[in-house]
Amino acid sequence: MRTPGAWCGATIGAILAYTTAVVGSFPPPLHYFPRLGTWGFDALPGEPAIRWYGWLVYAAAGGVLGAVAGRLIKRRPPWALGWVIAAASMLALAWHERHWFLD
Repeated sequence: MRTPGAWCGATIGAILAYTTAVVGSFPPPLHYFPRLGTWGFDALPGEPAIRWYGWLVYAAAGGVLGAVAGRLIKRRPPWALGWVIAAASMLALAWHERHWFLD
C-alpha cells in the first residue's frame, strides 16, 4: 500500500468488520461446512459448521474496504485512533462472550 492512510484504514476496517460480524446480526452469518467443502448463510441440520471462518472472511473484506477508504485520506490518522477502536472492540467481544467466563 502506497499511502499511509491505507494501512490505518485496513486495520480499522478489519477490526470493525470482525466485531460487527461477531456481535451483531449484520452481516449475515457465513458458515463453512468442512465435510461438504461448501459455504452457506444458513446452518444445515446434521452438518457441522464453522462460523469463525466466515468472520475471518468478513474481517478480510473490511480490511480491503478500509484500505480503499484510507487511500482517500492524504495523511495517516493518528494510531491512537486504531488503539482506541481495538480496545473498544476487545471490550465488546469480551462482553459478548461473557457467558464463557461467568459460568
